[in-house]
Amino acid sequence: MTKVKEKVTYAVVDIETTGGNVANGDRIIQFGCVLIEEDKIVQQFAIDINPLANIPKKIELLTGITNKTVANAPYFEDVAPTIFNLLEGCIFVAHNIQFDYGFLNEELKRCGMPSLRNKGIDTVELAQIILPTEPSFRLNDLAMTFNFSHQNPHQADSDAYVTAELFLLLKKKLKQFPLITIEQLIELAEHCTMNTNLFFKDGLNEMRNEHQLLPETLVVKKGLALRKKQVNMEQNSHRVRSTYPISTVDKEKLFLNHLTIRTLQNTLMDEVYQYFFESHSDHFAIEAATGIGKTLGYLLPISYLATPENPVIISTYTTLLQKQLIEKDIVQLNSIVPFTVHAAIVKGKHHYLHLSKFQEVLKGPHENLTDTLLKMRTLTWLTQTVTGDIDELNLTNYLQPFWEKVRHRGWTDNCPQDPFFEQDFYLHAKEQIKHASMIITNHAFLFHDLKREEPILPASQRIILDESHHLPDVAAETASDSFSYYTNQKLLKKIGKLSDDKSMISQLNQLSLKIKTINLSQLRLIEMSVLTLEEALSDFFEAILLYTQQELMDTTSVTDQVDLPFTKTEKWPLELKKLTKKISTVLNDLVFFGHNIAYLNSSQRESFTYLERHLLDDFLDLVTRIEEQKNSFIRLFQRTNQNELIWFSFKQKNPKNSFMIKQSVIDSSLFIKKYLVEKKHSILYIGATLSIDSDFNYFESQLGESHLRKLSIATPYDYKNQARFYIPADLKPIKQLSKAQYAKMIVDYLELIALTTNENMIVLFTANETLQEVYDLLQQQPSLLGRELLAQGISGSRDRMLKRFFNATGGILLGADSFWEGVDLPGKSLKVIVVTRLPFEPPERPLVKAKYRWLEEQGLNPFIVDALPKAILRMKQGLGRLIRSEKDKGIMVVLDDRLVKASYGNKIMSSLPDNLTKEIVSKEELKNKIALFLNEHETNNKVNN
Repeated sequence: MTKVKEKVTYAVVDIETTGGNVANGDRIIQFGCVLIEEDKIVQQFAIDINPLANIPKKIELLTGITNKTVANAPYFEDVAPTIFNLLEGCIFVAHNIQFDYGFLNEELKRCGMPSLRNKGIDTVELAQIILPTEPSFRLNDLAMTFNFSHQNPHQADSDAYVTAELFLLLKKKLKQFPLITIEQLIELAEHCTMNTNLFFKDGLNEMRNEHQLLPETLVVKKGLALRKKQVNMEQNSHRVRSTYPISTVDKEKLFLNHLTIRTLQNTLMDEVYQYFFESHSDHFAIEAATGIGKTLGYLLPISYLATPENPVIISTYTTLLQKQLIEKDIVQLNSIVPFTVHAAIVKGKHHYLHLSKFQEVLKGPHENLTDTLLKMRTLTWLTQTVTGDIDELNLTNYLQPFWEKVRHRGWTDNCPQDPFFEQDFYLHAKEQIKHASMIITNHAFLFHDLKREEPILPASQRIILDESHHLPDVAAETASDSFSYYTNQKLLKKIGKLSDDKSMISQLNQLSLKIKTINLSQLRLIEMSVLTLEEALSDFFEAILLYTQQELMDTTSVTDQVDLPFTKTEKWPLELKKLTKKISTVLNDLVFFGHNIAYLNSSQRESFTYLERHLLDDFLDLVTRIEEQKNSFIRLFQRTNQNELIWFSFKQKNPKNSFMIKQSVIDSSLFIKKYLVEKKHSILYIGATLSIDSDFNYFESQLGESHLRKLSIATPYDYKNQARFYIPADLKPIKQLSKAQYAKMIVDYLELIALTTNENMIVLFTANETLQEVYDLLQQQPSLLGRELLAQGISGSRDRMLKRFFNATGGILLGADSFWEGVDLPGKSLKVIVVTRLPFEPPERPLVKAKYRWLEEQGLNPFIVDALPKAILRMKQGLGRLIRSEKDKGIMVVLDDRLVKASYGNKIMSSLPDNLTKEIVSKEELKNKIALFLNEHETNNKVNN
């Protein structure tokens, strides 16, 4: 007789509370539950609960549940038996189960009910594992991604229902994974929260009954299920059949059903095509204002010229922009042109997963929940990824030890001996490059590659540098050096001591029992060097801190970050000189002993297991990184170039661990000229902010260029009708305000604007410290509670912040640095930008101070030739965030009186669009004008729609 399968009931639960701590008297104000049986929602239950306590304003605004809402609701004591009986025998499911299960359990016990005995599953963990590339696992974000109807976020009934929908989706997606992957997940899930492994066990049993075959898109190698991949070959034949569409009519035919042809974009395309077609030897700078369609404007014309034999290199500012180019812009290009363009991304090898290392880590012991989730997430990702690029996982932190163990670092032996040689992601990426006509990289990789004796990028003479105003800063970073106390201590700790079983030399000692070329005496020499170096470094940095105390007292800096000039070593105390010599000597010894072990074992590698090879490779990698620090240390004490600056840098709160000796070039134009300008035949510089009042002189001087071709393509936007620029008339001079007064002034204006309009607002800062102070004050403003408040360095990664901001209503985002540019938030997602301070570089920074001094020695005025041009370009970039389409409308408010009172204010104002309405207004006028302008816009939109 066949045994009837017992029906499993999942109780998907969500609770809303007055706070997060039962012990502090917080109580449940709403309970929601959805029951699932046989993959169907069979019952819903929700109830308001009177907490017998005041609901905090913050909770009211977050949930919409008020004291009035629950005034006539039952007490928890009244509904506790009902809730307990509802959950009895069910598997408890929640999004972040530890909160809901724990809080509910404590409340039941308080009312004299038995403790919950339910098994439990956490949908946050499940989503992280089954949806490995999602950028956010907040319930609201997942609901939006998968189009779940979520009418009342942060209310228990709606949250419970959406969590149930998510749970069913995850069950469905689990069945798309191969059986071997699920079997591995079950084993790892034993270490997850509560009973997450039940989810995978039940899924596996169902799939076995269905006799599921391995999908054709996958292959199993050495126990890992991997997505098959192939090298994309360029269609060379199109080069003969297809010609570039010169006329507007031809372009309109090409764009038919895809895009609308824009006159200014048409101009840009033709200019780019002619430049590369005629193979000009002079370099070309094009300022293409926001809204022209810059990226497609250069991609389309070069698609008709680039081939795998003669590719075009495209370099942009960040790896994120690289990703956007390959996943969005190239896809759009291929939907338009009558052939297929193959583009390949170039990144450093450490961006890729090393499969054989991951396999060894997978076999290794369980260490912690974070590592377990990363292993599970990587297993499911391997069934989806063809690139193996770790950036696809959208993690906020890639510094966990797990990634150190599984990142690709190349090979020290013959790579075909790697068991995953044919599936290797880094080799696949290199192979893609060989067959690509467009090669996409970033500025940092490009400059490092130009310096390499054996470059990774092909020797193409044609290059497009997008976001090219960043080149001087990236070049300076590439040419810089640093020696860090923390970095060295971290490397030495990894090598470790013989007495520590997890240390590198302890593992090598175990290996020495098999490998005779490693002996205990060698390892003891390394251990002694490590111990000596740790002590010497500690003494050295303490002595440096002591030595700089007088200079620190003399500085006027009130920030946590301290930067002090590197004084000549001849003036150093004898003890400090001795420590410098000792560190240099011991670093040399350690590198010598380490390389000696690697050399002695290189001839025997074929007899080693893969685990033994990885151990030796990791050891050699550590030694190589220590050698880099050694070389930096020596170079820092040998610098004689007048174009270089060396300084001490540390944070006052944690001076020793943050202490670094830094070096950078003052003027990076010489570096750019040597490695880029003089090496490449055809260079196209392109960006939205390259000129000041159509003058490219500042841009040219920053690059070491002298005879650039130049072109400015004006903005297509009607700033007269689409934007307003306001400066409050009653601003106090910033220099007369204390830090606290300055932060309070900013908050007052933000509150005024926020109470006037419920539109999203970005607030731009020049200092992270001020940003933090304003964030803290805004959190205390009752009138702003319930708004989505996001702050750089506090609210997660830039991508996550922008996604949350895009979906917010009345959101306030505080950003510095990168938020001045590269933010694309069209339409309703951004209507207000507030500039807290004119974006001048802080003159007290060592590099800025040194550059100004260097310019003065050249007989130049630093403010006129450097500080002001940079600030003007930054202001243009900030304004460029506001208007992103012909339908956008928005305002910019600047809270810096210098724009009106300083002599250079007019220069900054005149660099902004001529037809932009710029007004000095009182506080009351500011309120009225914002309300009138934005409300008028909404009214017009409704009429037009």
